[in-house]
Amino acid sequence: MKNALIERIHFIEFNARINTLLSLGPPIFPKYGSLLLASLMREKGYRVRYFLEDISTMDFSVLSDADALCLSVFAPALNKVREFASRVLKEKPGIPVILGGPQVCYFPETVLDCCTYAVRCEGDEVLPRLVECLNQGGDAHDVPGISFLSDGRIVHNPESAPPAIPQTIPDVTLIEGYDRAKPRIRGLHTVVNTLQTTRGCRFRCRFCPTHRLFQGVFRNRDQDSIIADIRKRLPLNDHFFVVDNDFCSDRKNVRALLNRIIGENLDARFVIFERHEIGRDPELLDLLYRAGVRIVIVGVESLLDKSLEAFDKRQTHHEVIASIENITNAGMNVLSTFVLGYDEDTRESAEELIGFVTKHRLILNLFVLHDLEEDESRELLIPLNRRFMTHYARTDPGDLSYWDYMTGSFVTYFPRRMKPSTLQRTIFHINDRSFTHLGILRDVFSRDLFRSFFGIAVGYGMKRVNRNLLAFAENGYIRYLEEIEQGLYDEHEVLREGRLESLSGIPLPPLVRGFADVPHYRLHTTVALVPALLRYALTKRRSGADAGPPGLTTDRGRPPGLKPPETRAGL
Repeated sequence: MKNALIERIHFIEFNARINTLLSLGPPIFPKYGSLLLASLMREKGYRVRYFLEDISTMDFSVLSDADALCLSVFAPALNKVREFASRVLKEKPGIPVILGGPQVCYFPETVLDCCTYAVRCEGDEVLPRLVECLNQGGDAHDVPGISFLSDGRIVHNPESAPPAIPQTIPDVTLIEGYDRAKPRIRGLHTVVNTLQTTRGCRFRCRFCPTHRLFQGVFRNRDQDSIIADIRKRLPLNDHFFVVDNDFCSDRKNVRALLNRIIGENLDARFVIFERHEIGRDPELLDLLYRAGVRIVIVGVESLLDKSLEAFDKRQTHHEVIASIENITNAGMNVLSTFVLGYDEDTRESAEELIGFVTKHRLILNLFVLHDLEEDESRELLIPLNRRFMTHYARTDPGDLSYWDYMTGSFVTYFPRRMKPSTLQRTIFHINDRSFTHLGILRDVFSRDLFRSFFGIAVGYGMKRVNRNLLAFAENGYIRYLEEIEQGLYDEHEVLREGRLESLSGIPLPPLVRGFADVPHYRLHTTVALVPALLRYALTKRRSGADAGPPGLTTDRGRPPGLKPPETRAGL
């Protein structure tokens, strides 16, 4: 029997159960890839609606009233997606449910029982091909890059070729509820503009999923479509979060793009992900600043060279410090990411992070180390027998509720030189010490007007996130860690790995039934931003209509008093 013709497609995006986005707004911040796919399918003539949790009305009868449903799955939202998709298959079995995203790429077996098709790769070409195949009554076995169940048997079709980056511009107006949630006053940036200029990464850091998610191929996006994308979304917000994993990986191409942005006077501001090596390139630093880059997210990851070597970061601690100094001297702010919990980390070494971040005036983004690799023939950062999920499978192989804790903020394995509960408390402690009221409010008086906005907004945002996560963990998860670590560590908190072999399983963690937000930091943030708002208004009045957003200065965009790049110390 041929399926009904697919004309109406609903894209649905669920947030994590432990939802830290609540601590930041909530903003209109859809996944870039999901909104791009929705926009692509709309271009191909399908009637598309996009539902974003906390922005759209998530009524089941409305969500499921379509000819096909597409959902992107990331680990901490897995169970929400599973519950919704399973209900659709049960109550409306004729509707194809198509799942994709990082979780499906790495762990397709966690979704195959609750969907019709799982897209294991980038969906730009695979999703249209799959829908066309279904409309024509074709055979899904002919569509590469997907998995599904056939007569109870798992089918993994061959991999698909990596697609070129589409020229399509993701259309935020597709989001149901956008008109109600969009800002009414310019400057109230509730829309987070995301931008993609490249895909993939030329490096293969061992804990990073990028290589597999983008099929190991680095690609540049057409520059005309990048410029058109920026122009179209500038009225929503003049700040852009660039989702590229390595913005400057292709130096020749990125120089051409930056020069074009400067030449076209787009007057936008950008947050980029980049490796520390750009700090060795004074010409590139100058271009980045003049083009509007104000925040560089640098993967420092660890202060220990032995850990950096194990991660295959191809950098040393001292190299990173020198590069960070050069980036900040060039007028840009550095948001430093770290991972904690590797074999070399102890409670004492972790404490050094606080001094490092404070000394270099960095903004900290700290995660618990994770390792998605499961092939034991390779050297794993976290051996399988130390991962909680290995032992959960022995306790109850059908229970996937523990995925709610896979947010990057919760300890989900047995560290070698710290108890799990110690590592969990240390994460919260470092964040609390790194985002103090005094440290955040110091940015009120920053000469850099952009810093006085960004530093305060992010500082209180991160402080609020940390307090929310701490309150949640203290309500049961830390006690749970203390329970399962009993007898597995010596008096120096060194793991007795031999004892893991005798475990027949460990109890599953407490069910996540809700995540409460601590709202009072909104008032702190608003009051602290008043001086920056007044300074910005004064700057606009003095400079006239041509004045740019916070952080724009004279001298070709270089901060006052900063030496030309060729004369800066250390470059």
